[in-house]
Amino acid sequence: MNKKKKISLSEINKELPFEVPQGYFDDFASRMIAQTSEQHVPVRRMLKPWLYMAGMFVGILLLGNVVYNAYQNYNSLKTENYERYLLSQVDDVSLIDFYFEEFTED
Repeated sequence: MNKKKKISLSEINKELPFEVPQGYFDDFASRMIAQTSEQHVPVRRMLKPWLYMAGMFVGILLLGNVVYNAYQNYNSLKTENYERYLLSQVDDVSLIDFYFEEFTED
């Protein structure tokens, strides 16, 4: 098994391991300007993210509407069931007496 030996800075070669191609920086500015200059971007590509976002908001609104309607239906059924329960606990004679008492007191 080989032991790792410590290398000192004086033993490292001073040559750089990488080289830049000949004439790379001579036309670098013109190539960079050509690559970053304004290019025609299709309208469809510019509108795509906005359409996705609009679709997302429409979906959220529709889902919210469905949840709200379900909640309203649940509350109305709960109220209706409560009223039915109350009416089932009162007999007909008591209910008729209650209504007649209201009219006779006036």
